Order: sequence, then C-alpha cells, then structure tokens
Amino acid sequence: MGKLHSQAMFFQARAAEKVANPILQRALQKAKPLFVGKRAKGIGALADDRLEFEQLRSACVDIRNRVLSDLDVWLDIFESQAKATGAEVLWAKDGEEICELVIDVARRHGVTKAAKSKSMLSEEAHLNEALAAAGIQPVETDLGEYIVQLAGETPSHIIAPAVHKTLDEIADLFTKTHGRPRQTDIPAMTREAREVLRQHFLSAEMGISRCQFLIAETGSAALVTNEGNGRMVTTLPKVHVVITGIEKVVPTLEDFATLMRLLPRSATGQTISNYVSLLTGTRRPGDTEGPEKTVFILVDNGRAKLLGSAYQEMLRCIRCGACMNHCPVYFSLGGHAYGWVYPGPMGSVLTPLFTGLENALDLPHASTGCNQCGSVCPVRIPLPKLMHQLREDQVTGGMRPWSERFALKAWAWVAGKPALYHWVVRRAARYLKWLADDSGRIRVLGLAPGWTVGRDLPAPAGKTFQELYAARKRD
Repeated sequence: MGKLHSQAMFFQARAAEKVANPILQRALQKAKPLFVGKRAKGIGALADDRLEFEQLRSACVDIRNRVLSDLDVWLDIFESQAKATGAEVLWAKDGEEICELVIDVARRHGVTKAAKSKSMLSEEAHLNEALAAAGIQPVETDLGEYIVQLAGETPSHIIAPAVHKTLDEIADLFTKTHGRPRQTDIPAMTREAREVLRQHFLSAEMGISRCQFLIAETGSAALVTNEGNGRMVTTLPKVHVVITGIEKVVPTLEDFATLMRLLPRSATGQTISNYVSLLTGTRRPGDTEGPEKTVFILVDNGRAKLLGSAYQEMLRCIRCGACMNHCPVYFSLGGHAYGWVYPGPMGSVLTPLFTGLENALDLPHASTGCNQCGSVCPVRIPLPKLMHQLREDQVTGGMRPWSERFALKAWAWVAGKPALYHWVVRRAARYLKWLADDSGRIRVLGLAPGWTVGRDLPAPAGKTFQELYAARKRD
C-alpha cells in the first residue's frame, strides 16, 4: 500500500521546486540551528556522567545488535508477556494489513472516532485515509501532526512534522479551520489548538499510538513524547491500539533506560522528554484510568528481509531524527522532496529498501557524502556506506540511465590507458580554465549544467597536479 503512494521517483523535480520556495527556505533555515545547538548542548551534558558519550553509544549499539541477532526470540517473549497482562497481540505483514486490523478492532468495539498520537508507521500504511473510508474519523493530536492534517499534507520531519510551516501559515490555517480571530502569539495558538483537541480526546472511543520501544521482559510499550496528547490518547479511550515495527523490541527495562539516555538528547537535546510512559496491559479493578482493551500490532512491512542482509544495521535506528537535523541536503529541501514517509539520510536508505529500489532511484544519491549523519547517529548506523551500497545495487541491477552507464564505461576505458588518461586530463584542465570568467569562476558548465544551476565552481589552474608538482620541483 505504501509503495502505491510513494512519490520518491520524482525527487529531482520536487527538489527543484523546494529549493525555489522562499517561504520554505525561511522556515528551514530558522529551524536547523535550533536542532543542532540543542543536541550539542544535550550531548555536552553527558561529560560529567558515569558513561562518556562514546561509551554510551557503544552500549546502545550492543543492545540493538543483541536484539537483531535473535529478533524472533525477543518478539516471542514480548508476545507472551503482553498477553499475560491482558493485551492482544496481532501481526501485520504490510500497510494494507495494518489498516484491516485496525478497522476490524474499531468495528468490534463500535468506534466512530480515533484519536491518534504521532505514528510514522501509520503514515507508512496511510491509515488515516483507510479509517475515513471506513466511516471512522481520525484526529491527529500531536500539534505538528494536527497542523499538517488540517493542511492536507504529510509530515516533513519525523519529530517535528510541521517544521516546514511558518508562523503566519499556521495562523492562517487555524483561522480558516477554527473560525476564530487570527492569532500569532504562540502560547495563545497552542491554547486554541488544545481547546479544540480536548473535545476529541473526550469523545474518541479509540486511541492509536506508536511506541519508541517494546519491552520484552514486561510486555510493555514505551511511549516518549513532549506533549500531553500521548497520555490522553493512551488512557482516555476505551480501546488503545499500538502500531509498531518488529525491530522496536528491547530485552529489558534496563536496556530501555540506557537507550533513553541517548534518544531525547539526539532528538531534541533534552536530558529526558517531558513524558515517558510505560504502558502495560489493560485497566485493572480499582484503576481510575487506562484502556479496557489494549492491542499491539507488530508490523513487518519490509523489515524482516533486512535481517542478515547488507542493510541490517538500518534496523538499529531509534527514530531520533538526528541524521536529518544535521543534513545539508535535508535542510535545503525539506522532507516533502523525498516523496515518502521518511526524509533525510534515513529516508534515503529506508525508502528504497521498503518501497523498492526501482521506485526511489534518486534517493541514495541525495547526499553530499559529508558523513554528518553517520557521525551524529546515536546507534552508529553508517548511513553513507549504506547509500553507497544502494548505488552499487542500482548499477549491478542495470537501473542507472544508459548515458550514465556509457559515461562510466568510457571513463574506465580511458583510465585503463595511462598515456591517454593523462592527455585527456591535461586537455580538460585547460578547457575548464578557459571556460572561467575574469574572476576565475565557472558560471555555466556546459557538459553538466546541473552543477552550476545553483553554484559557481572555482576554475582549476589550467594544469594537472602532475604538471604543477613537476614545476614546483624544478623551482
């Protein structure tokens, strides 16, 4: 189902559109320093703790690897423990099955409205559209998700869904939707949204949420949020449905606590998020809150095939968003350019793997190779290496354009003949120097105009490195 909705094959056209959007560019450039600065401050606070940052990263990598090496075992343990607390555990192979299972649970319990806490997996499944088609009203209650739902858009970021929106755009959207006087005071706008959403919290019969981790030893879901909507969604409705990927399981509460020392710091720079909820089972006699029915839907949707493959390390991802927060490509384009649920470096790997490499040919190339994403990943996923591997898969699978394949073969043929190669390079260096203007900049590169559409290139000296080195030795 997600494959049908993916627009990743139009990345280049979307990227050109986003780069030329001044409103989007203003919003993105305002947001990036906040993400980067807060993470640096949060990581810096670890210096006085018992575990240094790199040691903590190593511990988190070990936890995630230990799970992936025996994923079936830990999932069986979680299922057994969750059922022992009164929860129901269901399994979904893809987005279509997610929708079928959620709608079935809703119909069994007479649900007409579902209040949702932010869930990227529900975005994979396009669950909101399926619920609406089944006569069930879906209401996003995370403020960012609520904004993009009102706008008829999809999230642009996994932890800040409306990062692409300016204050004026949101003010106009609220005025149009809520029918109230226009406000630009952020606390007042937040209060307005809260007043509107409160009625949905009180009237929704079903709550739908993600979870950051599944705790195998207790059968619990760990939900980490910065807004109170997460707890409203998971405690007020009579039915609570948790939708999560099979890779999210961790063995113990101690492992969860270790990962929590890095997750909020990497995502928002906080020592700990405002709300950390451990959700276990259903309401018991004497409890004043909690669902009467808890359902876990554990989802594959392309994850199982990564086990044992060259891309298994991608399953370590804890969805903190640090990779995109530091990515120069993401903050030049925004999330919608990537065309599917996951943007930035993580999306450049996950989207081809989940929707098919042939449906996202450009995404593995949406990288400068600077490795900022790999250097900040809390669980050390080598994102540039995985993007390079996807590029190799494209070449071996014959997916690259014939012109590109011909050019690379021609270069390989020339490079295999040293005398010819040196002759070509000397001529190319002189041509590029001739092409430059008086300032020594190349404004338009005729053979590859895309390189100079948005930048000027410094011209070479007109001689090859070998020629320059030989001249220096003579001098």
